[in-house]
Amino acid sequence: CIESTFVSSVGSYVDRFEKELAAYTGSKHVVAVVNGTSALHIALKLAGVKINDEVLVPSLSFVATANAVSYCGAKPHFVDSNENTLGLNPDALKEWLKQVAEPSQGVIRNRHTGRRIHALVPMHTFGHPCEMDEIQKVVRDFRLELVEDAAESLGSFYHGHHTGTLGKLGILSFNGNKIVTTGGGGAIMTNDSEMARHAKHLTTTAKLPHRWEYLHDEVGFNY
Repeated sequence: CIESTFVSSVGSYVDRFEKELAAYTGSKHVVAVVNGTSALHIALKLAGVKINDEVLVPSLSFVATANAVSYCGAKPHFVDSNENTLGLNPDALKEWLKQVAEPSQGVIRNRHTGRRIHALVPMHTFGHPCEMDEIQKVVRDFRLELVEDAAESLGSFYHGHHTGTLGKLGILSFNGNKIVTTGGGGAIMTNDSEMARHAKHLTTTAKLPHRWEYLHDEVGFNY
């Protein structure tokens, strides 16, 4: 890879890494990025998280899960974790949402804050999958977007499906303390082809293809 001189955002080794990850996880598309935090930031943006939204996150996680929500200008809304799985507790989540969530103009709002509750980020702690069947039911019942934080769970499967592939988007991390490492590194996983194209575009500064001009059609990220 070093001899090829393509060691950053493009090159045959980046493409190969993405394809091998897709083949292993069963995700249709994988987009490599600089770390798991940036992967989650972009995944939340692609899931439609806006400024002042609330995003449900586990109370037990690394700070990156909540930070990625904050990067979107949204508010982390902490939910109890399960003693057995160490992940989001679907029973506590459901009971809490029954108390605070109310339909308003086609969205779900927090009756206490007035903010839209838009997405849920289960994190598979130490590679242990959350109770995703129950979590997905809550997501459907309350019309939430599901973005999986599978940063710690490369190689973990839930009923035959790799973690991070059960929602619209999922992310992986390749930090030094993860299952495999690229020093830093992360990835966005999705089965949506347009979402994958947009993820690649956003994470490479939203630059339009051109032989010499630097044209950018939206605010992108050097991820």
